[in-house]
Amino acid sequence: MKVVGLISGGKDSFYNLMQCVANGHTVIALGNLHPKPQDNKDELDSYMYQTVGHDVIHLYKDCLEVPLYRQEIKGKPVEQGADYVKTDQDETEDLFDLLSSVKAAHPDLEAVSVGAILSNYQRIRVENVCSRLGLVALAYLWQRNQEELLNEMAQAGVNAVLVKIAAIGLKRQHLGQSIGDMFPHLCKMNREYDLHICGEGGEYETITLDCPLFKRRIVVEESEVVIHSDDAFAQVAYLRFKKLRLEEKSEDELDSCWMSDINLDPVWEADGLMLPIEEIVHVRQAAQKHDDNSGVVTTHGSGVAQDGHRRSSSSDGAFGGHVSKFLSHESDVVCAVGGTIAFEVTSSEGTRHLSIAEETVACLQNVQAKLEKIGLSWTEVVFMQVFVSNMADFGVVNGAYKSFFGINPPPRACVGANLPKPCRIQVSCTAIRKEAIPTKPRQTLHVQGMSYWAPANIGPYSQATEQAYHSFIAGQIGMIPSTLDLPMPASLAKETAWSLRNLSQIATVRQSDLANRTALCIVYVKSADAFAAVTAAWEYISNKKTSPPLLAISVPSLPKGGQVEWQVLIHHGKVYAEKTPVSKDDQEGDGYETDDDDMYEVEKRALHPTTLSLGHEPPSAGAGLEAPWKTRTQSWFLSPLLTALSVVHVPEASSLASLFSSLSVSDNKEGVEQQGLNKEMAQDMLAMMIKAIDRILQSHTQPAIGPGVEGGWTDVVGMSLYYHDTLLADQAVQLGWIFDELLSQYVGKSSSNVAVTFVPVLAIADHGVLALSVHAVGKTPTIPGLLQA
Repeated sequence: MKVVGLISGGKDSFYNLMQCVANGHTVIALGNLHPKPQDNKDELDSYMYQTVGHDVIHLYKDCLEVPLYRQEIKGKPVEQGADYVKTDQDETEDLFDLLSSVKAAHPDLEAVSVGAILSNYQRIRVENVCSRLGLVALAYLWQRNQEELLNEMAQAGVNAVLVKIAAIGLKRQHLGQSIGDMFPHLCKMNREYDLHICGEGGEYETITLDCPLFKRRIVVEESEVVIHSDDAFAQVAYLRFKKLRLEEKSEDELDSCWMSDINLDPVWEADGLMLPIEEIVHVRQAAQKHDDNSGVVTTHGSGVAQDGHRRSSSSDGAFGGHVSKFLSHESDVVCAVGGTIAFEVTSSEGTRHLSIAEETVACLQNVQAKLEKIGLSWTEVVFMQVFVSNMADFGVVNGAYKSFFGINPPPRACVGANLPKPCRIQVSCTAIRKEAIPTKPRQTLHVQGMSYWAPANIGPYSQATEQAYHSFIAGQIGMIPSTLDLPMPASLAKETAWSLRNLSQIATVRQSDLANRTALCIVYVKSADAFAAVTAAWEYISNKKTSPPLLAISVPSLPKGGQVEWQVLIHHGKVYAEKTPVSKDDQEGDGYETDDDDMYEVEKRALHPTTLSLGHEPPSAGAGLEAPWKTRTQSWFLSPLLTALSVVHVPEASSLASLFSSLSVSDNKEGVEQQGLNKEMAQDMLAMMIKAIDRILQSHTQPAIGPGVEGGWTDVVGMSLYYHDTLLADQAVQLGWIFDELLSQYVGKSSSNVAVTFVPVLAIADHGVLALSVHAVGKTPTIPGLLQA
């Protein structure tokens, strides 16, 4: 891509430019924001821009031999919140004006180089401006280990000197010293005083005098030290340059061999997962080739096309899908909207022939209507599940989808599904009320810039959202972050390794415990042959003692043609209880009952979540005879969050094929023989699954630690029923009606409702026929309540 480099003169902006060039991008211009001349200041009180050393900037156009565009900083940090929206008189709008000018002069401009390392404030504002201008932010230093990064800069030939100091351990004699010379001292100060080694806390600023991109270096001939604050512990001082000159570099110094030495593969802690996961997947794939009993249910009855896609029935007449009467869940904290389509009623000829963009808008309008009915808006949605019938529509769907959201769209999982015609998109969502207790505000991670850290979003969604003990992470496929490409050649092992590595990176940044606090994991795979491999990969990274329910399902397609996608729900929060006011008349000031000993006791007693596993056989199984199918149910609980997964499966894949063959029917309009369940068997399977969930709920009404799901079915937020598409497609409507009828016997007794979603899948792991996932949320725990438990 063609890139403009945002430069402050510091080490980070120029080293990120080096990373851009080494990654194959072309620098066509530089951009800089500077104080007004009439301000007569060497440094402004700016949250966004380094202005100390601004009198050097004009030389960089000759150093790199590219145009330099400069813009006065007219605004102030008006909008100082965690997120940014266009705000008049804010200094961010000066950046918008600058980049608009560059884009006008260079219409082929595609990307912006930004040297952000840890500053969310800076990153969010640069990404906001880039998004408005249709540009990509390139931030290869984002979230890098600072000790490794600073040493790497010095070794790569970045000659940047300290131009300002403002931290304990840094003195005026350090001004003018290079980052290479300062590296040992900065590391020492980090160990002693927790100083940011790269100066991310404002401890120091630098000016770059030379780097491998420069065709000429800057030579300082005269400078002076200006003392801003002569504090005994943390002196604030900066260097003012009085005389500078450029010096030509020799041919040897202009050699581009530096690109072969620059680090394009920085090491992250999560990278340690990748090689073991690749090996695990390779071993399981090799074993798969020698194992005919793979745990995959397949059928070749007429009703299934040879490409594995269901042959939908004629589109004449009424809509062929089932819309559950369980539309949404409403509570004081966590709410949900079940599977929603554009065609919520019998479709007319006018609505049948909507374009995919129009259908997407109609679908989301229906979701919006359901949200509004329970007093919610899009800003309170924390996770979306999007199912599309044709992944080739991904771009068009995104274009229509993004119009419903603001600056931080919720995380989502987007996968392919053979939705009943004429439906091409189905959406469900979870929401948490703004005024929900606990009152900690919603936290969203929405990184749009390309980096080595984790993939930027390839659609209108955020990486993660946390609120009210929940951490939702967007579905992760095996993209390489620095390119947003899948590994080539195509490899399940590498995609599994990259996707789990990226999932771990996001969880770590948000301080979510992926190994020990994952409450539910769903893994979508393109081929059912991958079930054993991805299951083994997940078992490798998760805590075996507190392993959450895991659902592995095969779907027709995934974004970018990926082979695997992970969707997780994590229990978020180091402290497992919100503080409770002592009384309305509390005179202590904070109104909270807090005690370190209390908190230690809470942590000790709520250290591990609890799990429960149940198995059921149909009552028709006679003594000594193996039942034709069984139900296995797992749950995971840590107050207030409960998840459960119930799966109907058969002992062997061959027995399921035999079972369905014996149930073949030919009552369709074409008279073609099809495979399916009779009503009685479907009712037995669904009844046993719901009964198992009921037992799980009852067992968690009074857990050992904290309040449980005391409301039983009232606390159930959402349920998703996954059905084997190639076997049960023609029974989908019947399954829906039976499920609703059975669920009414339980939910109908409560004053609440449940958000239900029906999802067709190609296959379910372990010879599965049906799978039912459940998300329930009990009463919010309090410290006194946990201590009294």
